[in-house]
Amino acid sequence: MPEAPDRGKVLRGGEFYSPVKSRLITDGILLSELRQPCSRSVPRHEHELAYVTVVLQGDYLEGDRGHLDELHPFTAAFNPVGAAHATEIGPAGAWFFTIEFRREAMRAIDLRVPDSPACDRGLGSLLWPSIRLYSAFKEQPANPLLLDSVLVEMMGAVSELDASPAASSEWSVPRWFSRIKERLHEGFREPLRIGDLAREAGIHPVHVARVFRRLEGRTPGEYQQRLQVRAACDLLRDPDWTLAAIAAECGFADQSHFTRAFRRLARTTPARFRQAVLSPGTAA
Repeated sequence: MPEAPDRGKVLRGGEFYSPVKSRLITDGILLSELRQPCSRSVPRHEHELAYVTVVLQGDYLEGDRGHLDELHPFTAAFNPVGAAHATEIGPAGAWFFTIEFRREAMRAIDLRVPDSPACDRGLGSLLWPSIRLYSAFKEQPANPLLLDSVLVEMMGAVSELDASPAASSEWSVPRWFSRIKERLHEGFREPLRIGDLAREAGIHPVHVARVFRRLEGRTPGEYQQRLQVRAACDLLRDPDWTLAAIAAECGFADQSHFTRAFRRLARTTPARFRQAVLSPGTAA
């Protein structure tokens, strides 16, 4: 009889290797804020519930069989039930927000989740609902209707992880497309125009705009703004940076423009988000 595969320890809902600083349990989900104060190697394990982890701060690597990916702050990672992995946390420790989905809740709303792990570094559909849920979680007292509303959005984002436009096999990715994305990542702080991207690719601007939306599900301008807001999230963790300075550093026209763009994605203001990520964990 063949040996059972080495899956490692199975963690029950709400069980983690890192200390839980605050928690909120509802009929559908378990929300936990974790703070690992120092470096740690977490052995291979799996979770009994499907879940999303949002890295808020620290050096964090996750993967399996020696292949670990670095997950920078403000990255959301989804793991389905039974996905075995190990993690490495750097010397400065790490800070996480996790969203675990109860099986009963998923069955009740007929939620279908991917069979394999997925990661959103700020350009997909998973990170920003996760950030909105974290902001709602940190409200004291938490607003039940707000939590429920964001939770539904969050579950929808999880169910759509396998349905991104770029994943469709019927659409081929042109060779010039990677140059467009590199230009956006390198110059997202600049006031880029569609003509700049078209010259980079040697393609007509209308064709660039059409193909970009088809493959990414959003315009180049929306893509750039997500890069800007994610960069701003990193700076908001440092109280020495003023909102006006962050706006200028991340390429926004001014602080008002920054606030509008941030609110559109995170459903909260930069000031309130800063308060959430700088405040100590409290029991919820």
